[in-house]
Amino acid sequence: MLSLKKSFLRAAVFSRRSGQITVWLSLSFLVFLSLYLVCFNSVQKQNQRRKAEHSVEAGMFSLFSEFEPHLLDDYSLLYVDTSFRSGRESTDEICSHLWHFIENNAAAPSGSVSQGLHLQGVNVKNPVRATDGQGAVFYRQAIRVMKARTGISLAEDWDFQEKFREEAEEDTRCFLKDCETYEGSVENYESEDEEEALGSKVRQWDGLRNSFTLSAVLSDPSKLSERTINPEVIPSRRNLSQGMGCKDGSEDRIVQKQWFISYLCKYFKHAREMMGNEREGGYLDYQMEYIIGGNSSDRQNLEQVIQKLLLIRQGINYVFLISHPEFSGEAEALADILAGFTGSPALVKGLKHLILLGWACGESLVEVRQLLRGYELSAVKGTKDWQVSLSGLLELIVNPGKYDEQTQKQQGLKYEFFLRLLLSMKSAKVLAMRSLDIIEGELQLKKGCEKIHLDHCVESLTAQVWMEGIYLERTYGYD
Repeated sequence: MLSLKKSFLRAAVFSRRSGQITVWLSLSFLVFLSLYLVCFNSVQKQNQRRKAEHSVEAGMFSLFSEFEPHLLDDYSLLYVDTSFRSGRESTDEICSHLWHFIENNAAAPSGSVSQGLHLQGVNVKNPVRATDGQGAVFYRQAIRVMKARTGISLAEDWDFQEKFREEAEEDTRCFLKDCETYEGSVENYESEDEEEALGSKVRQWDGLRNSFTLSAVLSDPSKLSERTINPEVIPSRRNLSQGMGCKDGSEDRIVQKQWFISYLCKYFKHAREMMGNEREGGYLDYQMEYIIGGNSSDRQNLEQVIQKLLLIRQGINYVFLISHPEFSGEAEALADILAGFTGSPALVKGLKHLILLGWACGESLVEVRQLLRGYELSAVKGTKDWQVSLSGLLELIVNPGKYDEQTQKQQGLKYEFFLRLLLSMKSAKVLAMRSLDIIEGELQLKKGCEKIHLDHCVESLTAQVWMEGIYLERTYGYD
């Protein structure tokens, strides 16, 4: 009996211990199962979010893949036309395109949308437009284009150009000051009897600088472009849609500006290459001249540029004449012959400088005509480079084409160089906005692009996307 009792007691103890272990395992299993389910749910949500992010980014990529191809082909610019060539920008239309792209990218291979990725809302905000910051957005992209295409060796040319610009401006100031001093000196001479005795030949020198016209500078005035534009509808004049782009403050720095001017020289046309090569269709032929002048016709812009070129060259040539005794002596001798009998040193001196001013003007006329014909001018003018003799100066007015061919070939400064010089004197805002005038005008002449406006062309924007329990905000654009 005793042995059976002991066996029974042991069995009872053993059964009690087995029950305790089962409860512990059950509780442990429940804890681990809960942790597993939490982790699984977290992984599932993160996977859904990752798929959502991928779908949104792919959708934005697809939207920006709809860039305007003519801007890329003609100007190497990347912009999305958010009006989709309709001329009227609509946020709903942009969201509709983006919704479609995101939905397609979120779909499974079977075509069904994965659980948790059903779109609930799409919105776009903060567009950065080409015209924002008074053209600063376009300005910066154009600089990036040139940096991608060009090396830093341009820096040497820019340093030279800046030095030449300063010298040219100083020479021009001296020239204008002397013009104010000596022009009218014959007509304002105190003695009417002696003035009458000077005769008409002397008075021809007074105001000679103003006697040259646009037709005198052109070898064949019939080849002059007669294209005009409507100034009321261009980007630089009309009210524009505003985006979030802005200036960064560096646009007017000389290096930045020279990068942009290099872009203009690469993609825009000018009078020397277009004269006589008329296009069947086109906006303005003298595009770089428009950026300088800002007038509504090719003729006005070219005339303004030529006047500036004449003025620059006149100042340089006048300084050259008075700094070389042989040329200055010729003018003084002629002044003595014409006015020496009056016995007035002041009148002789005034006439001498009028002759020098007229002489510099004639040389400048010849130089500008040669520039438009494709010739170059020496960076540093020497006596051998001087082309117009004093005796042949008055004849030049009647026959301005007499010196169209260079007998002493010069090298150094082309017409394009002087355009760069004049462009450098303009502000970044003027350069950018007038460039956009030309780009939009040329773009609207393309088939199907008649209603495109550059203030609807976007470089980047921000998308807001709502899915089931997921909110995403992504900014996408061209770098």
